[in-house]
Amino acid sequence: MSSDTNQQREDGLRRWAETRVLALGWPGGLRWEPLRVEASHRRFYRIFPATTVAAEAPASLVLMDSPPTLENNPQFLRLADIFARHGVGVPRILDHEASSGWFLLSDLGSNHLADVYLKGRPDAVLPAVLTTLHRIQHVRDPAVPDYSPARFRDELDIFARWFVEAFLGRAFPDGRLESVFALLVDNTREQVQCCVHRDFHCRNLLLTETGEIGVVDFQDALVGPAAYDLASLLRDCYHRFPEADVARWRDAYLAGTDLPVDADAFARQLDLTAVQRQLKAVGIFARLHLRDSKSTHLPSIVPVLDQLTDLCSAYAELRVLGDFLDEIRPVTGRRLEPLLCAP
Repeated sequence: MSSDTNQQREDGLRRWAETRVLALGWPGGLRWEPLRVEASHRRFYRIFPATTVAAEAPASLVLMDSPPTLENNPQFLRLADIFARHGVGVPRILDHEASSGWFLLSDLGSNHLADVYLKGRPDAVLPAVLTTLHRIQHVRDPAVPDYSPARFRDELDIFARWFVEAFLGRAFPDGRLESVFALLVDNTREQVQCCVHRDFHCRNLLLTETGEIGVVDFQDALVGPAAYDLASLLRDCYHRFPEADVARWRDAYLAGTDLPVDADAFARQLDLTAVQRQLKAVGIFARLHLRDSKSTHLPSIVPVLDQLTDLCSAYAELRVLGDFLDEIRPVTGRRLEPLLCAP
């Protein structure tokens, strides 16, 4: 999309927002604050009234610009309604224009779990997060499609093609790692299947002013393995928990779930699921840089690879993957150094 087209779209979004907020008790005139861009084509803005508003009017709102040719906006609408009916703290959709992909949303705030963790307070929020996770796993709706084995395998190929081959410039040893990839995919289908958010991590979860857990970036939810969202939470790509905490919160999840999960097998299922997800994440971080000119996730590559290497060392069947990760670490460092040091 050209810069002129981008500007025209933003101008249209601003005009649309100015007219829609009047119905919510705001006067004309808005202050805009761009929000952090994640791994999608969507853009977000926090908006404020330029002047004082009535006490019952919201102090701020969020605008989402979601191009309908690039994002599945009908699914976003469906899942926002489904999750809200199940008590999940997703934003309320106050208004939208389907043809343009513009959404006016309630504001869940800016206190992400990543911020809570930095303050050393994960224990204060994780019980409520697990309650939210259980609510998501209770969703049963035909609007939520299956997470197919083919899709899991395609996600592993993102690591192979975008990180190893495109980013590092190395040939990927398909035969050497085929048994590991097959094991990771099989692990996803051997588990109890339920609704999964698919990106249930500290940047998509918020602690609201009322002490509730807010959930965003839920539009890609599927029916998949029960360990998936817990793996996203406890084996987070943006925060590393001590192993004792992983075990403690894994046990707390098991104590609270009514899914027929195999408690004895669950620790291994969780870790193998985390390995699949983290490999995909590293591939996506590289793809964002190479294809989409977004370098925001490059600093996370080495920490995720560190987690992966440690997980692989704990399972004999993953040692070949761990050996491969050790082999590519030097070239990974050389490739990242100039990118991370660039002004």
